[in-house]
This record gives sequence, structure tokens and C-alpha cells, in this order.
Amino acid sequence: MWQEPDSWRAFMTLDFTTLYVVILLNSIGIAVVWAGVAISYPKLVAARFWLGALICTSFGGIMLYIEAAESARFWTFLGIAAIGLGYSLIWQGVQVFLGRSARWPMAMGYMVACVFVLALAGDTRAGQNVVFSAIQIPPMIFSALALRSEKSFGLGTLVALAAAGIALFGQSVEVVTNLMRIAGALSDEGYYAFAAWLLMATIIGTSTLNFGFLLMAIDQLNSELAALATRDDLTGLLNRRGMRERSALIAKRAKRQGEKVCVVMIDLDGLKVINDTHGHGAGDACLVHVARLAKGLLRPADVLARLGGDEFAVLLPVHEVGAAERFAEALAGAVSSTPAVHLGSVIETSVSVGLSVWDPASGKPLSDHLQDADTALYETKRSGRNGYSVFDPERGAPATSPT
Repeated sequence: MWQEPDSWRAFMTLDFTTLYVVILLNSIGIAVVWAGVAISYPKLVAARFWLGALICTSFGGIMLYIEAAESARFWTFLGIAAIGLGYSLIWQGVQVFLGRSARWPMAMGYMVACVFVLALAGDTRAGQNVVFSAIQIPPMIFSALALRSEKSFGLGTLVALAAAGIALFGQSVEVVTNLMRIAGALSDEGYYAFAAWLLMATIIGTSTLNFGFLLMAIDQLNSELAALATRDDLTGLLNRRGMRERSALIAKRAKRQGEKVCVVMIDLDGLKVINDTHGHGAGDACLVHVARLAKGLLRPADVLARLGGDEFAVLLPVHEVGAAERFAEALAGAVSSTPAVHLGSVIETSVSVGLSVWDPASGKPLSDHLQDADTALYETKRSGRNGYSVFDPERGAPATSPT
């Protein structure tokens, strides 16, 4: 009969001293990563919380190791307090990452509660082990619930949730087995036969949890970069690239639902004169003013973008052109009747608008109608500005309708 060689049994036996060293080195390595992230991306506030969590748990682990060597209970209290605060910071970091407020009183209160529970546990090693594992469970559960509450999440969140599950498994089994030791249902020898593996599960879970957080941070940074690439810095509206991406989605939806899309081109009249007379700051203020007025007239499904300079574009899913004409008339009226204000100067403004209606059944791409709407816009300018024109596809020319 085959027997396990002694070397294999030795390899499969994990001693706690080695695990403590592994935990410490692993925590230091991950802390260095989070320190780099926190320094490189100061707006990613959650990175500071997760860095703080690693520092606290590493410090707590060192204190518990010292306590095991010197049998001084002071180090136990200090270690448990640090670990409790560290796990609470993990949860607070998740809260901040999701755009919620950090709850510092709760974090500090949890640390105090951990010390109080340890005092009730007594001097037995099994009781202290119960506290050590139990204090890690609530913050981990709250972190997982917070992540799970998001409507949509990426790979990083999935990794973090899976890691939290692994860590919770190790911590929960550790609590149960130590309670069994206290009750006399499990011998110390039976417990220590697999205790190191439970600690290993916690190590793997928390390490993978940090990897999941890192993936979440990368996803968020990529989303912010994508937003910067598709947003106009001045007005906060979509830029030309963002409009191009959004128009493709609107075209697909219009084809599915059989609805028309009105393309609206808007031009702020006399921007050069405003810049020359009042300064470029005034010109920027007028552009922001027009963007705000236009945005206030739109529905959630409508899309507004600044294409550059004094040009804006709007996509209006409509069933009849009259709705788009009412928008154009309302916008021209609002801009002309509501002057912009810059540094105490009142600046009269107006816009020229061009409309073109796209029917998915026509077979033409939606992008072609940007040029048609632009043609109608220039007809408005030739007719005196401060109004709108609708492109007539049958005539291939606009019909002017001054506001």
C-alpha cells in the first residue's frame, strides 16, 4: 500500500510562524501598490482607505505575533484594535469608492467594540481566536452587500465579491471550530490539524479582495478617461466624438422602434464680435449660457453636444417634425430674451438653428443629416439669424421660418 513520504507530509504542514511572515510580506507588497495608486491618483480617495486598512491589519498582525511570543495581553488588545479598525477601513473604502460618505464615528466605534468583545472573551486562546475571526466578518459582509447593491458592475467587482466569499468562509469556519473547542466538541489537536489552512483561506481571500479593488479602480479610471475623451471641457456636454458614439446608439434604437430622429444644428450668433468686444471669457460665458438653456428644454432621451467653436448639435427622437420645430423656436426665443452675464456685463445673444429629419426607412445614414441641418442653419444666417430653418429633402434646400 502506497504511503505518503515524510517530505510530502512536511510540505503539506503549514506552521503559523511561516504564515505570519507570509501575511506580513504580502500586506507590505499590496500596501506599496496602494501607496503608489494613492500618490498617482489623489482623486481616488478609496485608495487611501484601503492603504490605511493594510497598514492597520499589518500592524495588528505584528502585535498578535509579539503577544504569542511574550504572552503579554496588552499586545493582544492593541492588535485586535488595529485589525478591527483595518477591516472597518476596508468597508469605508468601498463606501467612498461607490460615491457615499465615509462614516468615521462608526469606524472608530467598531474598533472600540472589538476591544470590548475581546475583554469579554477571557484569556483562553480559543476565545481570542473567536474574536479575531469574528471581528473580520461584519465589515466584509457590509462591503460585499455595498458592492452587490450596484446596478451594474465589472470584472473587478465580481473578483472582489468572490474574494470576500473565500475570506468569509475561512473566518466563519474559524469561529465555529473555536466555539467547538470551547464547548469541548473539538480537541486542540483536531483543530490545529487544519487551522493553518483556515488562515490560508483568509490570506487568499483578502489578497484577492485587494486585487479586485485594484481592478475596480482601473475600471473607474478608464471610465473617467473615456468621459474626458467624449466631453467638452467648457460646457460639460458631449463633444464631437461623444456625439458620434451616441448617434450610433440612437440610430439603432430608432430603427428598432420605427421612429424618426430630428437633427438640430445650433450656432451662437456673433461669437467673434462678443470675444472682440468683451473678451474670450465673455464668449465662453455665452457658450455656457446657450448650453444651459438648450439643456433645460430637452427630454432625457434627447442628446445635446458641442461640436466645437460656436456650434452645437441636438438629436431629438420624434414622431413628427413639429416637435423639433417647437424646440427650435423655444430655444431661439429663450436665448434672445435671456441675455448672458459676465463680470457684471449684460451680453445680448441669439442663435441660428437648422433642422433636418431622419427617417430610418429612407436608407440614408443618420450622419448625412448633420450636413442637411447645417445647410438649413446657414440659410437661417442668410435670412437674418435669430431663427430656425427646416431642410426640405424633396427640394434639397431649406424653407426658412424666422422666429
